[in-house]
Amino acid sequence: MKKRVIAGLLALLMLLAALPGALGASDTAVTRTTLKLRKEPKSNAKVLETYKKGTEVTVLEMDGDWCKVRVGKRTGYMMAEYLDIPDDLEIPDKQEAAAGVTAPGRSDFRPEPGESLCDTAYLLDAGQEPVITGSSYQSENVFIDITADRKFNSDVYVADIYVRSLDSFRRGLANKWKNGTAKIAKIAEAHHAILAMTSDSAENLDMGWVIMNGETLRHTKNRKRDLCVLYTNGEMAVIPAAELVHEDIAALAEAGEIWQTFLFGPSLLDKDGKAFKEIKSSIGIQNPRSVIGYYEPGHYCFVQVDGRRTPSQVEPGKKNKGMTILELSQYMESLGCKAAYNLDGGQSSVMFFGGKIHSTPQNGSRRLGDVVLIAEPGD
Repeated sequence: MKKRVIAGLLALLMLLAALPGALGASDTAVTRTTLKLRKEPKSNAKVLETYKKGTEVTVLEMDGDWCKVRVGKRTGYMMAEYLDIPDDLEIPDKQEAAAGVTAPGRSDFRPEPGESLCDTAYLLDAGQEPVITGSSYQSENVFIDITADRKFNSDVYVADIYVRSLDSFRRGLANKWKNGTAKIAKIAEAHHAILAMTSDSAENLDMGWVIMNGETLRHTKNRKRDLCVLYTNGEMAVIPAAELVHEDIAALAEAGEIWQTFLFGPSLLDKDGKAFKEIKSSIGIQNPRSVIGYYEPGHYCFVQVDGRRTPSQVEPGKKNKGMTILELSQYMESLGCKAAYNLDGGQSSVMFFGGKIHSTPQNGSRRLGDVVLIAEPGD
């Protein structure tokens, strides 16, 4: 009888050992070096705590190149490459969970860690000092070149932009979300902006998605406005209001797949990058305009159109009329953009570069709640 019991126990142990993870399964990893625990899965996120080499952490999920972990009572993110993770550890992948979600305009492109989004031919070599002129800026992380044009009886300023990473493509608030306004110079200075332009003024709208610098500030539906989305892989697309699936945006936001959203509109180009022949909009008449254009990951443009009879700086003696929304659509196609999105305009419309206003806004521009900006990463 005793031999049968022992044999049975041995058989049971062998069966359990054959089951993956049944014995010795652990959700614990160990830090390979001194490692920072960050609030968000990005290198410039707030540091919650620093841990010594050999610290045990509980791995909760993967998020790209980061692991969401728990250390004692603290939860945050650590770079996966600096953790010793058991081979048999099954970790939920946040990005894989969103893989089946529809993401209009986004491909499977994923830059490698440290890989530049843009063509590095436009950037300086590491360690070189930035080269700055009255209309351009070039560093190892950012390239900006602003040209002035005269189209549709309006001065147009086009900032051609290349960025190594999206850490340089940011939004900047005047104060806290929905809490205050300021002149563009003050906002730009507070956020160390090299270039800044009027954004979408989403704080003045009651509904719609607002994601700034990867943080979701509002997650309500807006069925009337096209939504511009800048994904974390550098691709940008405009989702027509009629095609917007609220649940898909929620899943992508939760997975950390969206870096920025813009909520003003309308979209200025169709899915093939062509101008629209008709745009239903209440803001279709001649006006000053601010626009974001997209070419490819890491390559964008900010476009500023002057209007409302401000004096032309391109052709002195003439006045700026501003563009209609259809003229603006045609102009963005002429630039070769794949996608383009209209932001807040009128008296709010203004471009700022090199520590001063670079356009001719009506009455010097009004106070703004937020801007879209280009800065050195980490500034």
